[in-house]
Amino acid sequence: MSYSAAILIVVFAGAAVALGASLVDRLLTLESRRRHHEVGNQIFQLIGIMFSVLLAFVFSEVWSEYNTAAQAIDSECGALHGAIMLADSLPRADARRINTAILGYVRFVLDEEWPAMREGRLGIGAMEALRFPLNIAALAGGGEAKAQILVLMSQAEAARETRLFQAGLGMPLAMWVMVIAIAGILIIFVVLSGTEPPATVVFAASFAASIAMVLVLVRMLDYPFVGALALDNNRFEIIAHQTEELLRHEQQ
Repeated sequence: MSYSAAILIVVFAGAAVALGASLVDRLLTLESRRRHHEVGNQIFQLIGIMFSVLLAFVFSEVWSEYNTAAQAIDSECGALHGAIMLADSLPRADARRINTAILGYVRFVLDEEWPAMREGRLGIGAMEALRFPLNIAALAGGGEAKAQILVLMSQAEAARETRLFQAGLGMPLAMWVMVIAIAGILIIFVVLSGTEPPATVVFAASFAASIAMVLVLVRMLDYPFVGALALDNNRFEIIAHQTEELLRHEQQ
C-alpha cells in the first residue's frame, strides 16, 4: 500500500463517518441520542477495552514479524559477507569459484526474487542458486576456512527461509473482519453519543480517522516486502558490489 492510498483511506473513513454523523443529527433528536448514550455507555466501554487489547496484540505481532524479516535480511547478508571474506583466504581458483557462485546467488535475489516478493509472489529458483555456492564450498580445499564457509552458507540458507516465510505471512482474513467489525460498532456508538451538533460530527470523524490510521499502518507492516514501508535490498546491493570488486582485483 502506498502513502497516497493510505492517506485516501484515512480521509475517506473520516469523511464517510462525518457524513453519517451529520445525517444522524438531522434524523434523531438530541434527547433521543442522550438516551441511547446512557444505555450504551457501559457496553461502549466494554467493547472499547476488548478492541484496545485486540488491536494492541495485532500491532505487536505485525511489528514483531516485520522486525523478524529485517533481521533475516541482516543475518543472510552477514553470512554471505563472512563467506566471501573467508573464501579470500583459500587458493585463488577456489576463492574465485566460491565468490562467483555467491555473486550469482545475490544477483538472482536482486533481479528475480526481490521483485517477486514486492509483487507478493514467492520464487523458488534462488534456493538452487544458493545451493550452488554451498556445493562449490564443499568441494573446495582449505580445511578450517572451508568448514566455516559451509556453516555460514547454511546460516544464509536458514535466514533466506525465514525471509521468504515472513514475506508470505499475513494476518488472517478472519482477524481483519473481526477487527474492522468491532471498529465499526464503536464508531456507531460514537455517532449515537449524546453530544450536541457539530461536536458529534467532529468526535465521530476524528475517532474513525484515528482507527483507520492504525489499521492502515497494520496493513502496511503486515507484508514487509510490499508497499511504502517495504524493506529494501540495499544490503544485497552492497554485497554484490563488494563481491564484484573482489573478483575484479583477483583478475589483476
